[in-house]
Amino acid sequence: RKAYSANNMKRLGIAIHNYHDTYNRFPPAYSTDKDGKPLLSWRVLVLPYVEQQSLYDQFRLDEPWDSEHNKKLMAKMPSAFRSPSSKAEPGKTNYLGVSGPQGIFPGQDEIGFRHVIDGTSNTVMIVEASDKSAVIWTKPDDFVPDAKEPKKGLLGLWKGGFHAGFADGSARFLNEAIDDETLRALFTRNGREPIDRTRLGDSRPVLRTPVRVPADAPARLAPV
Repeated sequence: RKAYSANNMKRLGIAIHNYHDTYNRFPPAYSTDKDGKPLLSWRVLVLPYVEQQSLYDQFRLDEPWDSEHNKKLMAKMPSAFRSPSSKAEPGKTNYLGVSGPQGIFPGQDEIGFRHVIDGTSNTVMIVEASDKSAVIWTKPDDFVPDAKEPKKGLLGLWKGGFHAGFADGSARFLNEAIDDETLRALFTRNGREPIDRTRLGDSRPVLRTPVRVPADAPARLAPV
């Protein structure tokens, strides 16, 4: 079950990388309307890159996640967004982007590999949060690290720690004993904090899977 969840995170990491290959940027945390109002989560934007082009085509991209039309698609959440250990209600995902001003998903800011100054292997891009922190998968909602308690909202789904997807496309099970200073550093892309990898405890790495771009991925995609 842990391996299945780690594979989900790697799959999402590859999807984000492939989106970057197309637009030279990571997907924004959410799409917006002309007035800047958040509409749909990055999880919807990467659907074509997890072999869900047909589901992507069903969304009305100019409407919010909870419009009469789009809310009907909540029940169609792909398995890639469902943790095998989750008991959250249907339509909710535990896989959240790391938000906040120094995260990979700060909002509408254009963030790419060139902005990950701390190094992609030292920057957490996605976390597998607890069921209490799970969100509706289409909703513009992600993980904002607590400044004082960076593990808050992450523990409980698995015994001993939580999964994290890094900006280099790898996935790692981070031990719950990881110290707060190191974790805070991993959640920033440009904090310039030194990372002592011996302080990751017995966290177990999962090797990155080679990137594969679906043939139909660019279809109907529009920059946001």
